[in-house]
Amino acid sequence: MKIVSSVKGLGPGVSGREACHATRREQVSKQQLLNDLDEAYQEFRSAVEGLSETEFDKKWLDGRWGVREIVAHHTGWLGQLGGGLERMSRGEKPMPEGVDWMDVQRWNDTFAHHAMGKHRHEVLYELEQALQAFKEAAAGVPEERFGEGKTATRMFDGAGIAHFRESAGMVRRWRQAETVKVRAAGSR
Repeated sequence: MKIVSSVKGLGPGVSGREACHATRREQVSKQQLLNDLDEAYQEFRSAVEGLSETEFDKKWLDGRWGVREIVAHHTGWLGQLGGGLERMSRGEKPMPEGVDWMDVQRWNDTFAHHAMGKHRHEVLYELEQALQAFKEAAAGVPEERFGEGKTATRMFDGAGIAHFRESAGMVRRWRQAETVKVRAAGSR
């Protein structure tokens, strides 16, 4: 299973990966998206809360990724798409010239590599900072850029709302499976 971040169709003339988890949103305001983002982020943080450094580092997703890499890839996509929101607020295309968000796996691997050797609290702090920067970038985007099918709304889902919820579910399922394994081993 690959971790995929969606950067679905980021506007005319801009390539992007089709969203694997984009949400249909009608008549949504920027403030509602910010509220939904905060709620989804809290769901994700709740899913990773209380993990030890060892648990945070355990590679349970395809044997290559664990919570550390998932957090790092969230941080990376928030940074990339937050930069896109900043550019939109200046009237530019979200994706800078010469950058291609289509190679999602390459980006994810880069983001995960960035977290190697860092402690859990460092990786989580970077996520907090990236989320704050994303929200600040969104604040500068005009309200009319938000709504069903609009680029800014898709960026919220791709970088945050749907993405955090998907990852929270994966982490919860992994933690439940780990609990079952520990209980089964203890009953032998």
